[in-house]
Amino acid sequence: MKNRALLAQFLLVFVTLLWGSTFLTLQIALQWADPIVIVALRFILASLIVFCLLKGKLSAITRYEWRGGFFIGCCIFGVYTLQTIGLDSIPSSTSAFLTGLYVAFVPLLQWIVFKNVPQPITIVTIVLAFAGMTLFANPFSVSFSGQIGEWVTVLSALICAAEILSISYFAKGCRPLQLSFAQLITVAALASATLLWHEPIRPTQWCSGLLICITALAAIVSFVQFGIGWALKYVSALRATLIYALEPVFAGIIGWLAGEYFGVTEIAGAILIVLAVLVSAWRPNKRKKTEGTTL
Repeated sequence: MKNRALLAQFLLVFVTLLWGSTFLTLQIALQWADPIVIVALRFILASLIVFCLLKGKLSAITRYEWRGGFFIGCCIFGVYTLQTIGLDSIPSSTSAFLTGLYVAFVPLLQWIVFKNVPQPITIVTIVLAFAGMTLFANPFSVSFSGQIGEWVTVLSALICAAEILSISYFAKGCRPLQLSFAQLITVAALASATLLWHEPIRPTQWCSGLLICITALAAIVSFVQFGIGWALKYVSALRATLIYALEPVFAGIIGWLAGEYFGVTEIAGAILIVLAVLVSAWRPNKRKKTEGTTL
C-alpha cells in the first residue's frame, strides 16, 4: 500500500504537468471556436476514447459508479462553465487568482462536511501553496464591487474543491476507468445541452489546427480523470490539492518555453508551492505512524 501511495503521488504530479500544458493548447484553440463548443467537443471525444478502452461494456458500470460519475461530472461542468462566464467581465489574471481559492476551500469543506479539523501542518502548507499561487496572478485587481464575474469565479473555485472531495469520496468504491467514463459523458451531455441555448461568441472555424488541439485536449482530459480516479484511492484529498497547486508552475514553465514572460515573482511563487508540497510530505521520525496520515 505504501508503494502504491508513493506511485499515486508521482502520478498526480504527472497529471498536474499535463493539466498545466492544456492552458496553452486551449488558448490556441480559442481563436477558432467558442469556449462552450470546445468543452463539448473535448469531452465528447474524451468519452469516445474511454468508451473504446472499456470495449463498449457499459453494462459493466455499476449504479454507484454512474452516480459518482454524474455528481463529479456536474462539478467539472460547473467549474468550466462558471470560469468561462467569469472571464467575460474580469481579466484572466484575476480569474487565475480567484480560482486558486480551491486550495483553501478543500480543507474548509472537509471541516464543514466531514468534521475533519485541519492539522497545524495542513494550515501551514495551505498558506504556503496559496501564497505561491497568488504570486502567479494579480490579486490587487480584485475589488468585489459590482463585478459579478469575480463572484461567479469564486463559486467555480468552491465547486472545484467539491469536485476534488467528491472524487476522493467515490474513488475508493469505484473502478477508475468506469468512473472516468461516467464523468466524461456527463460533462459532454451537459455541454451539448448548453449549446442549444448558448449563443457562441465566435463562429467555429473548422481547420486542422482546431482538430489537433481538440484531440490533444481530449486525450489529456481522459487520462487526467482516469489518473486522478486511481490516485485518490491512495492519496488524501488535501495532499492531492497541494500537488494540484503545482499546475501554475508547470503552466508557467511551458509558457516560458513557448516565449511567454516568467519573471522573479513567478519564480518566487514556484518556490513557495514546491516548498508546500515538500513540507506536506515531511514527517518527523518521532511521530507515530498513525499520525503521519492526517494530511
